[in-house]
Amino acid sequence: MNIIDTRLRSLLRRLNLSSAVKPANLHEERAAFLHPRFPRRRKSPVFQYENSPLKYAGFDPVLPLETLDAPDEVVEIYQQKQHELDLTKEMFAAVGSDKFTRRAIEIFGAPTAEDAGKAREVLVRLAHVTPLEGSSSAREFAKILRTRLEELGISMKITLLSSMATRISVDAASHTICLNKKALFAPQQIQRLLVHEVDTHAVRIHNGSCLPWGIFSMGTAGYREAEEGLAVYLEHRSGHLYPFQKKIYAGRCLAVYLSLSAGFAEVFEELRDYFDEKTAYAIVERIKRGLCDTAHAGALTKEFHYFTGPDKIRSYLHRGNDLAMLMGGKIAFKHVQVMEKLVQDGFVNTSKWVFPLEMNDDK
Repeated sequence: MNIIDTRLRSLLRRLNLSSAVKPANLHEERAAFLHPRFPRRRKSPVFQYENSPLKYAGFDPVLPLETLDAPDEVVEIYQQKQHELDLTKEMFAAVGSDKFTRRAIEIFGAPTAEDAGKAREVLVRLAHVTPLEGSSSAREFAKILRTRLEELGISMKITLLSSMATRISVDAASHTICLNKKALFAPQQIQRLLVHEVDTHAVRIHNGSCLPWGIFSMGTAGYREAEEGLAVYLEHRSGHLYPFQKKIYAGRCLAVYLSLSAGFAEVFEELRDYFDEKTAYAIVERIKRGLCDTAHAGALTKEFHYFTGPDKIRSYLHRGNDLAMLMGGKIAFKHVQVMEKLVQDGFVNTSKWVFPLEMNDDK
């Protein structure tokens, strides 16, 4: 690995979003808010963070761009990533402050009123749909994940962790799939997550690693919209996007939109029209991470991409674009033309690329 990619990998490990925005008192605030004795006197959580702004005071996430020997379009992609790293460092330093939401919007964007309206339509239609009951342990799921990776010829580590805020995550910097050791998974969830986490995230990491520059496996600037859009699009295409998960994606989008002008308790009450208490809380908690006093407006906005991203994929395909090329790495929509040129110029052997079964008709 070259100097610039070694530095990028190190920076991405340090700028770990899940760790930075995970409240230290997550469980205590959840238990207090959902306590059955106080259903009508709920107070928005006040989150505390181990992540201190002082931690980033002398931190300068600089990539040694002068060492990069690459075509001009690749150099520009690294320059864009440098800008995103600078914004990310500023967002991390702003955790718990009024500046956090502004930084999040600069990096991830925010849903429109039209997006929120579409999300409401889905929620109304699926209001009666209830959560799935998990039955398989994380250890059992890990075996299934390992089999899927082997079938595709992808090498990744699988790690079980006890301190995760989510059920599963894929870390591109370390080529690791992390599972929440305490989570239980329903059969439908397992099938959907295989498509989402392996067939999309792990495949894009693998394909990106076939290029000479590590940024294509670690994520170009703005890649997340295409990443989550692809994952949910393939969930739907494979027949594994079940109704309750559709409802979750719509709920996240609406919660982001509402949170930009309302506090935790207000957003929670609105989501209660469509979800049980625990699910509504989990959605708003996910959106309000990064804030201290969640009674204030603000949000970690990235969650809306799960809802809006699939439509961006459909528009991309409707214009005659190549889905396989978008799967060639962890790239943004705007970088597909660069990928096509790199393939044409012989910088990548596409015979080493792998694709999920859902894409057989596209290759």
